[in-house]
Amino acid sequence: MSNKSCTVEFDGACKGNPGKGGAGAVIRNARGDVVARVNKPLGFTTNNVAEYEGLIVGIEKATEMGYKEIHARGDSQLVCKQVDGSWKVGSSNLFEPSRRVNDLVGGLDEFDISHVPREYNTEADQEANKAAYG
Repeated sequence: MSNKSCTVEFDGACKGNPGKGGAGAVIRNARGDVVARVNKPLGFTTNNVAEYEGLIVGIEKATEMGYKEIHARGDSQLVCKQVDGSWKVGSSNLFEPSRRVNDLVGGLDEFDISHVPREYNTEADQEANKAAYG
């Protein structure tokens, strides 16, 4: 990994599903040090939309910081599989966030996404919960 490379750990939180939601991400440099934390309250949403928004705010922040190679990690299998093209986006409420992710990654030199178990995504989860519940 070069100095243009980072890892974006993302998550979404939703109380009720649908309910009050939040998105969060943690950005790590090539050495694995946390270089940014970002979160965004979403208001009334679904859990899957919140997960997508976590990825979006993470990619936006990393891009803003000058990163061109992004390795995304999240505990939402649905988002990971839809973004990597393994699964079709079937839900109409996910068309827009999916398109936004595709637009964002289109401008990168390199992008990949992988699913990780929830216990390996605790810092992004904390950011999402902070945004959703204060």
